[in-house]
Amino acid sequence: MTGDASTPRRARAPFGLRTKIVGMLGAILLLFSVAFIAYAWHDQGTRLESEMLERSRTIATEMDAVWDFVSINQYPINHHSDGTYDFKGLHCAIAGKAVAMMFSKNTDYMIRFTNINPRNIYNEPDAYEREALETFASDPATTEVYGYAMRDGRQVFRYVRTMTVSQSCLSCHGEPAGEIDETGYPKEGKRVGDLAGAVSVTVPTQTYLDAMRADVLRNVLMFVGLLACVLAIIYVVLSRMVTTPLRTLNESIAAFMTSGEGRPATRDAAASRARAVMERAYATSEMDGLFAQFDAMARRLGDLYASLEAQVTNRTAELSEANAELERQRAHVEEINGRLREEVRYKSDFLAIVSHELRTPLTSILAFAELLDESIGTDVREAREELEEIQKNGAVLLEMVDNVLETARIQAGSERLNLELLDLSDLVGYVESTNAAVAIRKGVLLATAVDARVPLVTSDWEKLRRILVNLVSNAIKFTPRGGQVVVEARLDPRPDWVQLRVLDTGIGIPADKQRLIFERFTQENMTTVRRYGGSGLGLSLVKELTAMLGGQVRVTSEVGRGSMFVVCIPVSPPGGESADDAGDVIQVVRAEDVDTDKRGDAHDDNCGRDGHR
Repeated sequence: MTGDASTPRRARAPFGLRTKIVGMLGAILLLFSVAFIAYAWHDQGTRLESEMLERSRTIATEMDAVWDFVSINQYPINHHSDGTYDFKGLHCAIAGKAVAMMFSKNTDYMIRFTNINPRNIYNEPDAYEREALETFASDPATTEVYGYAMRDGRQVFRYVRTMTVSQSCLSCHGEPAGEIDETGYPKEGKRVGDLAGAVSVTVPTQTYLDAMRADVLRNVLMFVGLLACVLAIIYVVLSRMVTTPLRTLNESIAAFMTSGEGRPATRDAAASRARAVMERAYATSEMDGLFAQFDAMARRLGDLYASLEAQVTNRTAELSEANAELERQRAHVEEINGRLREEVRYKSDFLAIVSHELRTPLTSILAFAELLDESIGTDVREAREELEEIQKNGAVLLEMVDNVLETARIQAGSERLNLELLDLSDLVGYVESTNAAVAIRKGVLLATAVDARVPLVTSDWEKLRRILVNLVSNAIKFTPRGGQVVVEARLDPRPDWVQLRVLDTGIGIPADKQRLIFERFTQENMTTVRRYGGSGLGLSLVKELTAMLGGQVRVTSEVGRGSMFVVCIPVSPPGGESADDAGDVIQVVRAEDVDTDKRGDAHDDNCGRDGHR
């Protein structure tokens, strides 16, 4: 079987295995080189700083020794052998400064003595020394300050160490303060252990830095040279042991695949060529195993190619037969779907016709019952009770017929929205007036409440009325004597949405049945049907009408304590039409086309993200 030129092929990689491995190793080694340079520079810098610090401490200690020597020998310096006092002017400060000046003159180092308030202006501290003296004064535990700084445009190492007042210093710097000492300066009133000043050492670092850079550079060059040698060796080894055998194997496979039929002669020639190249290369166990697998694969492919054409012919025939069977099944399914659509249409038409034909005699029965009610006197109690039963059951039956009609219209897709600007206060008041008599006969208190902030809404009056009438009549029906039903209109937490709430203190609905009650012809259980009646269409109709208005409905209930149904509707119509179009028929809506069962937050104040929508 030959390769097809139209078969999509993977783009050829721009780099080979050898280049990628060496490049990856080179990148890793380069990272190691950078890390090595950073470590070497940091290590050399730390060592240089330690060396500078040790040199500075040694120089400061030597200067302290000179200072102490002159201070201790003040008596022999300023007295003759007969004990006569003769001040020579060679005190410790003069000696220390002279030695420091001579040392600094003959070297690149700079040594000086300083104080916050020096007696000599030449001992005035610079910024670095002043900061160190202030540190010593505020923190007696600190005895030295050091670090790198810039001086005359060059980097130097600065070291400042404290000098304390000793017993020999009191003659010039002790008490009483203000008394003129033998050098002609007023005493400072210091005591033994007080801060006398500081010795400052400045060490040039340029020579050391140049040496450190040269040392680091030599190490880096040696390390890079070693890396280059390692990469070259790896490159050669990969070439001989990996890439050359793989290239040979690739060429053999290409020759085998382009041979046309994979005949044994071609197969054996490709395998022989691969083995010949392997004998010239540095063979490894992995490569030997790979070429052995290639040999076995070539043999198996030859055997497969021999019977492949027959297999392809058989498979093609089987697929053609399977496709024909699938086509027959698809046509059968289409026929069944057409029948089902016709049956659904017949059912909807039948329900609409039957319901409409039932509504006419029912309306007549209720009208004659009202006329008979007006003609019967109040003293005929039994007749009035029977007449009231006729009216009550006739009204229930009429409601059921209306629900069936509405459901049939929605199913048929013929229900339309008639938008108009309406006041929910009027709607709530109308529902209250139409259900007040039923509530009174049932012994249930019916109350309403409309928030003054509720705006005018653009919606369908008749559909909102049916929604609210169904909810209120259900609430009255399932609320025992002495209970309460409350109808509310209020703002929704979402902007441009309002809520209609119906709360009752009735029998309640179990949690596992709350989703079921919104399905057609469904109630909680048969006991409820026998006791309270109903067809199970009221709440399903509420759900479908609410969906047509672009709203959502949910229920919160607890068995034995009552239920709360919340209907959320937008202030504007579903399609975003303006109030100027109110009263126009704007669209045909099927309730099944609206997703009304999204789950969400169950917070009582927002049904826009809640269940049972």
